[in-house]
Amino acid sequence: MGRKPMQMISVRSFRSLGVSNLWLVGNAVFFAAFLAVRYRAPASSLWDGWVANSSMLIPVVACFAVAIRRGPRRVAALWLGAGMLSWSAGNVIYVWWTALQVHPPVPAPSDLAYFGFYLCVIAALVSLARRELGASSRTLWLDGALGAAGAATIMTVALRSAITGLIGTPKDILVSLAYPLFDVILLAMVCGFLAVRGVRGGSMWVWIGIGTVVFVAADVTYVTQVLSASYVSGPVLNFTWLAGLTILCLAISRPERSHHVKARRAWVTLVAPILASLIGIGALAVFDFRTAPIIVGLASFTLVLAVARTVVSFRQVEVLSMARRQSLTDELTGLGNRRELFDAGERHLRSVEPGERLVLMLLDLDNFKLVNDTLGHACGDEVLCEAARRFSAEVRRPDLVIRLGGDEFALLVRLAGDRDVRGFAEPLLELLAEPFVVGGAQVRMQASAGIAEADGPDVTIIELLRRADVAMYAAKAVGQRLESYDAVLDKANHARLDTIRELSDAFREGEFVLHYQPKIAIDTGDTLGAEALVRWQHPTRGLLYPDAFLNIIEQSGSIGELTQVVLEMAIRQIAAWDAAGFQMSVAVNLSAFDLLDLKLPERVMSLLSEHSVPVEALELEITESVLMTDPARACEVLEELHGLGLKLSVDDYGTGYSSLAYLRDLPIDELKIDRSLIATLSEDGRGAKIVGSTIELAHALNLSVLAEGVEDESTLDTLRSFGCDSVQGFHFSRALPAGDFAAWARSHAPVLPATPIAA
Repeated sequence: MGRKPMQMISVRSFRSLGVSNLWLVGNAVFFAAFLAVRYRAPASSLWDGWVANSSMLIPVVACFAVAIRRGPRRVAALWLGAGMLSWSAGNVIYVWWTALQVHPPVPAPSDLAYFGFYLCVIAALVSLARRELGASSRTLWLDGALGAAGAATIMTVALRSAITGLIGTPKDILVSLAYPLFDVILLAMVCGFLAVRGVRGGSMWVWIGIGTVVFVAADVTYVTQVLSASYVSGPVLNFTWLAGLTILCLAISRPERSHHVKARRAWVTLVAPILASLIGIGALAVFDFRTAPIIVGLASFTLVLAVARTVVSFRQVEVLSMARRQSLTDELTGLGNRRELFDAGERHLRSVEPGERLVLMLLDLDNFKLVNDTLGHACGDEVLCEAARRFSAEVRRPDLVIRLGGDEFALLVRLAGDRDVRGFAEPLLELLAEPFVVGGAQVRMQASAGIAEADGPDVTIIELLRRADVAMYAAKAVGQRLESYDAVLDKANHARLDTIRELSDAFREGEFVLHYQPKIAIDTGDTLGAEALVRWQHPTRGLLYPDAFLNIIEQSGSIGELTQVVLEMAIRQIAAWDAAGFQMSVAVNLSAFDLLDLKLPERVMSLLSEHSVPVEALELEITESVLMTDPARACEVLEELHGLGLKLSVDDYGTGYSSLAYLRDLPIDELKIDRSLIATLSEDGRGAKIVGSTIELAHALNLSVLAEGVEDESTLDTLRSFGCDSVQGFHFSRALPAGDFAAWARSHAPVLPATPIAA
């Protein structure tokens, strides 16, 4: 039996219509106009056959063009193009037989070509399902069989009266029924895919379902009319076929967009078995085996499949849905995890629209290890969950908020081409400014962030993540909150990685050394003490200053170990000097990690006792910023240290979170005014007033004042006029090794004893 010639047209919705598809739209318009012109015209093999069929070549080429572009649906497009080519061949064969006015055999070669179309479309659907559903696609065979059996039962009941009155050989009947049977299989497969995928899983499957329904409606109408001898060729039925095929092509050529597949509820998996069971039970209630053996057999087979599918639904679908959700979700925060970033991120990269920018922002919570180590992991988890909530509240789908692990978060967002990236990123960092209340304490967090932008079609999500990571560590290295990726940062990143690898050797081999910078009494010029400044005597790179390694040590979590090393070296040096008759106090800097360590006072006193060094010989310096993580706990540690008799100084005063409340509440003895305020003291009138008033305020609070960064006599005179107590800077001396410092101090203090000074 032959089929009326028709064509398959691939168009996109007008909203997303591209220039490359305009010629397909023109081809569709031509076909519609052709049907209108030929309406009620006498049949012509030339016009209705060859001319109409020639338009089929355009969508055939279009499908193969989609495959050549090697997009994510390349294999499916190849199968669909092959099916359209087979369909076109069937049309040509049918027109040829019609022109010869010869009755073809049953089945005719055109029938075989049409059947090839169905087989190719089935293969295309399977390819799409395997790619998008993965392991879940194994259950589609059972879903398709169940839907096909139920639909075949309904179709057989609907066509029963026509079949019983059909005149012809069994082969004629079988061939006539083969077309709607193939259509039912296609529709059943699509319904099965939608059952697994879900309506929200992707609009492509919805459009495939609509196209299949339209096409099946045309085929069933055609077969019904043929079996009842009422078929009349006309444009309405032809255009219905055209509409179904066009929607199918529209679906497969739609641009792929990112989406989240939500786990289905258990009742959704029961819909197909319940419907199939109702169909089977209804058919068995109406018909018996003697009068309708085919219907009864199909109904029974449907019930068997429904029972099997119900069992599979409870044992597989629920497990698979949960497994998929868990595999893409961070268990602690409920955000997407690294797998979700790689999975959805690649879809984002493939679906960026013209005029859009895809940006990956990587955030790392600063000093988060301190929270875990001092307050406990439960409090750390609370901080992470609250940070996740704040980020999620500001970012809307389809943008992604991901927890990569530990204290790292990633945000993958689409921005308009003219939107400032930093204008988007900085407010997100401000979300952390509000204190976190965990474990009964207020914790203040900050984050460092790196931004990387997809700048070409070859950029992968892995590369984008690497770039954001490089930018983030560059921000940490310079003490900034935010940094954008630049290729020049890669070199610095390699140096950072080398430094991290070499740190363990540095601690093990004792490569860290201390240099000492003198503190000078401003009125007498006497050396009051020294500040211990750490250096790294690198075996290949020479002497490294703190800016080359201190941030890296903090990021690696080794800052506590470094503080212990510095304290031990400083106290040992004090003891060596004291043994040589050279009494000198030494100041050591503490980090934020140290101030949250409740055992710090005990460790300091243990070292002093071990080396027989008096408490007055050791000073401890803190910066204002180290009090921000957990002020209450830091103050508790400072109170205990001060209670032991240790002198405490606030270093770099004026550059951090300066607050008069700190001066009132903290147990401190000295303020060290930062070099940034001292450097332009003689030139900046407003700066001079700030320094002068700070010195006056400190004295009113019984605090001594030391000015850092003094490099000339003019600055020294100005500070002397303000009543500053002591100074420190290159005007007197740089930081010196222990032996050189002792010699310098001896030469600048004639009252020093003449006994040899130990280094």
